[in-house]
Amino acid sequence: MQMQHNQACSKAQLEQELNAFFDNDTAKINEWLDTPIPRLGGQYPRSMLATDDKRAELFQVLEEMKFGDLV
Repeated sequence: MQMQHNQACSKAQLEQELNAFFDNDTAKINEWLDTPIPRLGGQYPRSMLATDDKRAELFQVLEEMKFGDLV
């Protein structure tokens, strides 16, 4: 599932992407959500779940991780 940058992201879309990326492993998902991400300025992904815009940023990071674009 590809999203345009700055496109809104629903909780269901992000959850689907997390499950796909982490093979439905809840422990791995929670570990990622509770780890500060340098690409996000050191923010914890879990703290970014409240708004569509922040979820879209998380979705973009997952896409970058999936395709190896994350530095």
